[in-house]
Amino acid sequence: MKKFFIGIVMAMLAAVATGCTTSEQTSKKPEPVVASIFLPKDLALHEENVLKVQVTQGEEAVDDASEVQFEIWKGKEASELIMAKHEEGGVYYVKKTFKEDGIYFVKTHVSARGTHVMPTKLFTVGNVSEEEIKAIKEQFSQKEQSNHSHHH
Repeated sequence: MKKFFIGIVMAMLAAVATGCTTSEQTSKKPEPVVASIFLPKDLALHEENVLKVQVTQGEEAVDDASEVQFEIWKGKEASELIMAKHEEGGVYYVKKTFKEDGIYFVKTHVSARGTHVMPTKLFTVGNVSEEEIKAIKEQFSQKEQSNHSHHH
């Protein structure tokens, strides 16, 4: 009888120990890294403009990103990749001078804490007609919707 009782106690202890391990393994995943692009309200031609991205994870500013780059292009032209500099508070920036009016795109490539995020934003520089802006925004939103299911 004593052996039977000891066997039950051992089985219960094993179950409790296993339960503790399982709950530790299923603890919450860390919050995702988020990159938010900030541009000046009016980007000027032939002047230095500062483009920024703020990188956060939950409420915490990410100041330890391993790599932050800005990819900038106009329409179907080739893109330019610029390494960002770290400011503070999870903010990274580049300085860029635009030589032509037009509709541009900026995509930030942020590698931080084991993830890679690449938000994209459309913006205008100089004089661009409302029709051009509307047409590009429609193309951009269609492209974003088709890319929505693709994750890196």
